[in-house]
Amino acid sequence: MKDKAYRVAGFLLLSSVLLFVGACASEKPCTIQGTVTVPDAAQDYYAVLYQGGSSIDTCLIADGKFTLHAVQTPQQQLRVEIHDAQGKRLNDGSLFDNVIEVIPDTDAIDVNVDTYESNGSPLTEDLHQLIRQINNMLEGPSPDLDEMIAASEAGDAEKMEEISRRTREKMNQLLRETYLAHLNDAVGLQALQLLSFELGTDEFIELVAQGADFIQEDEGIQMTLLWRTASDKESGAVEYVRINKDGSVQSRETKDALECLNSLVGQGQYVLLDFWASWCGPCREEIPNVIKLYAKYAGKGLKVVGVTVKDKPEASLAAIRELGINYDQIFDLEGIVCGKYPIEGIPHFFLLDPQGEIVLQGHHNLDEFDEYLQQHLR
Repeated sequence: MKDKAYRVAGFLLLSSVLLFVGACASEKPCTIQGTVTVPDAAQDYYAVLYQGGSSIDTCLIADGKFTLHAVQTPQQQLRVEIHDAQGKRLNDGSLFDNVIEVIPDTDAIDVNVDTYESNGSPLTEDLHQLIRQINNMLEGPSPDLDEMIAASEAGDAEKMEEISRRTREKMNQLLRETYLAHLNDAVGLQALQLLSFELGTDEFIELVAQGADFIQEDEGIQMTLLWRTASDKESGAVEYVRINKDGSVQSRETKDALECLNSLVGQGQYVLLDFWASWCGPCREEIPNVIKLYAKYAGKGLKVVGVTVKDKPEASLAAIRELGINYDQIFDLEGIVCGKYPIEGIPHFFLLDPQGEIVLQGHHNLDEFDEYLQQHLR
């Protein structure tokens, strides 16, 4: 199994090395050296370097160390993942789950996957600082989070809403300041992407116009602009994709967005809507939990439907195959369906009752959904 899984990886590695050597004639190389603690020193583990959804380099980890190669591109954010010998990413429940982002803006970068730290790359360090600050706002430690916990224990919903609004304002201000300080690099692009769900359409368009050409032309930003302007429309077209139990595509059909939505919700059964995208790491992490929930309650009347957000159909289909998704999908290319629900980033789950009313929503941890369904689907 190990040889089979990494025969392809070896080919990709050879291909990436050949491409890298050719690129060095006109591009400056970047070497990424890293350390990581693996679960079992007697087993083989690999560091895999991704550009978007594509692997560009792979390295066998030896004595907790690895070396990967890229080309210096301050406008490009790369991602290092730790995989086992079967090609599955390690997910141990730690804060950053054996993943670390890198911006190749210099000739050599040192990273520590365990601590999510880096040296030698100013932009990578700025990116990591941004991510840590956001994580502290959302997960703690922070005075706001302590105050939120106290308000929750006291059952003070009004206070909780006030703290939530204040935290979001702080986070949006941080992202806005970071973006304006990094209009020409990948840190700015990341900040703008995180802001995209929070800003009004006019403000988002104004900020995009201030960015460098690569930001304005970024595929994700272009999809967001399309989604933003289209979500104000009353109706439009979606593609409804029926998925077989084995994850294969049964059919694809273009439908009116609202007619499609109305045929699914409020029809006498519980419906879980999963707003996700192939490019969204947290979305991909939650997919196995959605599949488990679907398997548990499908026979009791639960309908699960994925709704893709700012994604291209071919990318969505590739992710469906890769992740083993076995529930139907709405390819919401114009953002019509997204515009009908109060999405605050993705993944975002909505559980609708048989009348089509939202009874639960959340971004992760489907335990609460499971508990609710246990009580209402018997």
